[in-house]
Parts: sequence; C-alpha cells; structure tokens
Amino acid sequence: MEMTSEMDKAAAIVKAARRAVVLGHQFPDGDAIGSVLGLGLMLQDAGYHVQASWAEPFDMPQKYSFLPGSGLLRRPGEVDFSGAIAIALDCANEKRLEELKERALAVPLVNIDHHPDNTGFGAANLTDPLASSTSQIVYSTAGPFGLEISADVATCLYTGLVTDTGRFQFSNVTADTLRIAAGLIDCGVDPHSVYENVYQSDSLNYLRLSGEVLCSSVYEADLGLIYGYVSQADLESFGVRMNETEDLIDNLRTLRGHHIVALFKEQPDGRVRVSLRSRSDVDIGTLARSFGGGGHRVAAGYTSSRNGFGEALDELKDKIIASGWGPDTR
Repeated sequence: MEMTSEMDKAAAIVKAARRAVVLGHQFPDGDAIGSVLGLGLMLQDAGYHVQASWAEPFDMPQKYSFLPGSGLLRRPGEVDFSGAIAIALDCANEKRLEELKERALAVPLVNIDHHPDNTGFGAANLTDPLASSTSQIVYSTAGPFGLEISADVATCLYTGLVTDTGRFQFSNVTADTLRIAAGLIDCGVDPHSVYENVYQSDSLNYLRLSGEVLCSSVYEADLGLIYGYVSQADLESFGVRMNETEDLIDNLRTLRGHHIVALFKEQPDGRVRVSLRSRSDVDIGTLARSFGGGGHRVAAGYTSSRNGFGEALDELKDKIIASGWGPDTR
C-alpha cells in the first residue's frame, strides 16, 4: 500500500491520543462492522478508551452478533468525543457518518477506506482502492500504529475480508488478500466458525422473505437487468428486520446472463434505497454516483430521489438507457 506519508500522519494522530471513537457507515455491512470492532479491540488492548458506533438505525445484524467487541458499541447519541480522536472506517465520504458527522469532524480524524471515490475528508487518509476491503487496510495499520492482532481482532478482520470478497470469489481478491487471510488464521481465526455464523444462521422468516423476493423478481433481458423489491409491509409480514436483508441481492445475482442487479428497499420514511451489483463489464459505481450514492465498480448503492418502487425503477432504467449501455453494446 503506497501511502507512507499518510500512514505516518495517521500513526502520529493515533499515538498522541488515549481516547478514540471508531465509526462505521450507516447500515453497516460485514466489512464495516469487522473493521470497526477489529480496530476498536486493538486500541482497547493497547490501553485506549474506545467507543464504537454508527448512525441510526443503530443495531447489530444478527449474523454478526458472534463477533467479539460488542462492549465497545454505543448508540450515536451516547458517544462522547471530548478529548478523543475519531477514526472513520469504510466511509467513502463524511456524509456516510450521518448524525455523527459534525462531532467527528470537530476532532482529529483518521479516514481508513477502500472505496475509489473516497473524498479524503480526514486529517490523515489511509485510502487504497486496490484493497479488497477496509479490514485489509486495518490489518496493515497494526504495526505502524503500535498495535497487536489478537485472536478476537483477527476474527473481526477476517469476517470483513470474507464478506467483502464474496468468500474470496470476487474480482477484488489478490494474492495479498489471501496472504492476509492466512496471517489472520495464524492469529487464531476459526474460518469454519465465521462461515457458519455469517452464512448459515438465517432465520426461517428470512428464508421465506427470500423466496418472496425471488418469486416476484423481474428480468429485463434488453437491459440485462434483474431486480427485486422489499417493502416495509414485506418486512412486517415476514417478521424480518431491514438489517437482515444485506445479502438478499446475492440471491438475484446468480441468474445466468444478467449484467446488472438491483434490489429496491423501502425505508420507513418512504424513501427507496437501491442496492446494485454488476458483472465486471459494467461500472455501477459510476452509475450510483450519478444518483448521489457511491461504491465500487461491481457493488454500489444510492438512495433514490423518488418515492415508491415504480418511480425509483423508472429512474434507474432511464439512466441505464441514457448511458448507452446494454447487452449488445457493452
């Protein structure tokens, strides 16, 4: 990772502090949670007073409840930034901190992230778009920050690697990624335990909701687009929380011949959150940024400016058509 001067600045900020607030983005995924808890535990083990948080709705997805470090978590309104530094993890920009943003930016902030569109909003910015995950970058900070990777830390960071690489199957996997995974196993990770907790712990209600989404999904071959929708009524009917639906989109992306996958999720305020995935020949990160969102080339998301599934879908299809992209023009 070619960021020596930024690493030196970040290490100086961390070493000068004894209190740290470690923050992830709203609606955290496995990488955000793994990197937040992993770095938080490293700092705590080194004697820091540590608080960890992310924006409301603040709760832990059930599949990640096995991770150590939950004692560090505080609701965003309870976080005390006085005398502390902030460390933002897996946040492409400061807006992803939501209601924590102003307080986090008022103290020395280290920004650690792997999104290609990171805005460099920290006093020090450890950003590497070639890294498979933010957890991979956190692993590389242990030495420069004077921290150690325990078995608990390794479990958190390994979970971040596993989830953001699709179990080491996505195109973001490199030899370095696998070497780091091996190093984390040497530190005490049980890969099978992580796999069982993350990928074999769904509730029956979630499985039934998955079936409903698959049954109602639509494939538009002319656009190479398959999409599905989750409403608030669906969540209530099946007894599933929104934070359990992170991997629903992966059920759609197994379709042969697709190029873009979209999952529309109705939020409690009526807005529609759109998750996107694509084959490597389609840059949906740029597509998401055109809507004010962000992400990677093959995994991104945004919140639609339109209310209602139909209008949000039309908005997306119009953008795809206007881009000139299609199965016959890629």
